Formats: sequence, C-alpha cells, structure tokens
Amino acid sequence: MKKFQRYQEIINILNSYKHVEVKKLSKSFNVTEETIRRDLEHLEEQNILIRNHGGATLASRDDLSYYYRSTKNLELKKIIADKVLNYLKDKDTIMVDSSSTALEAIKLLASKSYSPKIITNSVNLLYELSNTKLNFVSTGGRLNKYSGTLVGAQAMETIKNYYTQVILLSCNTMSTNGFSVGGEEEGLTKKQMLQQGSLVIMLVDSTKILNDVNALFKFADYNQIDLIVTDTPKLPEEFIPYIEHHKIKVI
Repeated sequence: MKKFQRYQEIINILNSYKHVEVKKLSKSFNVTEETIRRDLEHLEEQNILIRNHGGATLASRDDLSYYYRSTKNLELKKIIADKVLNYLKDKDTIMVDSSSTALEAIKLLASKSYSPKIITNSVNLLYELSNTKLNFVSTGGRLNKYSGTLVGAQAMETIKNYYTQVILLSCNTMSTNGFSVGGEEEGLTKKQMLQQGSLVIMLVDSTKILNDVNALFKFADYNQIDLIVTDTPKLPEEFIPYIEHHKIKVI
C-alpha cells in the first residue's frame, strides 16, 4: 500500500472512530510502527489529526487546511465541476461557499469567460480568480486561516442581504440524515446561504457519501436541496428513498 493510500485509510478510520492506534495501524497495513508515526506526523501537519501517546485523534473538520482540501480527490472534483457547468453558465448571480469543490466549479466557469456576480465567503476563491471576468462580492467576516473561510456575524449579515439565482454548496458528509460539516460557524453560514437562492445545488464527491457517518454540524436536509452533483453514476440504495421523496435531481 502506497503512503497516500495509507493516509486516506487513516482518515477514514478517524472519521468513523475518532481515534487510531499506532500498533493497530502497523499490523493492519503491514508496515513498521515508525512508518505509521511518520504518516501521523504528516497528517498532523495538514491539521487533520492531533497526535498523542500511542496514536492520534481526529482534529476538528473545521480546521482542515485549504491545501489538503484542495488537493484531495481533485479528479473527482473536476468531474463534478464539468457536470455542473451547464447549470451555472447562463446565470447572472451565484452564491458560493468556501468548499474546494465549489472552487473547482467556479474556476471552470471563469475559464469559459462567463461573468456572473459571485457572492462568497471563500478567501481562496477571491484570491485565485481575482483577475478573471467574474464580479465578486465578499461577505467579509472573521477569517479561519486554515480553511480560508470567512465566518461570523459580519459574514452572516452580508449573506442575508443578497438573493441569487443559484446557491452552490458542498459538505463534509452526505448521510441519510442530511448534509453536515465539521464546524458550527461554517455550518451556520451554509445554513443561511440555503435561504438566499432559487436553485440550491449540492456538490458531493463519492468519498463523502457515507450513509450513517455524520460530521459535527448538520446544516441541510434533503427537502432544501434541488440538485445533487456527484462523480458516481449511481447513489447507494439507502439514499434512493430520500432522493425520490423530495424529488431531487441527481447528475
């Protein structure tokens, strides 16, 4: 198993059990304990976990670094961006959260020379696409320096002042309970964004579709979503009743 595969497996275990042990990982992956310690050290540098004696615990998902989020499952995010483009290209106003998946979608939109007004709480989106034809409105607010997200009272007040044709969101986890993220403040901004648009689009790569696994803060139910865009051709059977009952389109 390559180290990047171990990283993902360790993260999957942390998402389920919140804690990992060096000895158990060493046996499971058939590598030395020193190799596992190096893996944990790398993941700690990415703000994914906190090392402790004999193992590590999951850090707040709200603290995942932008570098980690933007490089994880990048090919899946590009597939999603390509799929959602047709729903964005003829729109004049779009509200966008700080997710790296939404960023890929807006990057693609900008590369096609479209120029809608974008309201966002993503510092990374503002920075990376400031020289494009897109017209930006920043929510302002307090900066979460790890995730590049603007949160807090100021961000919330700005969001309340704008109504857009599309709301573009993502999540840490899509389960049969709904859509959730790791931080309360990030979740509250997404929750407010849901109230501000005509078409609510949820971008979810297949690694986040986890049935009975939830992140800390639930921000959306299925009845609030109009369209789910994912890289997988078919959702797990457990999700079908929710999709059909709420008449959600999935592409």
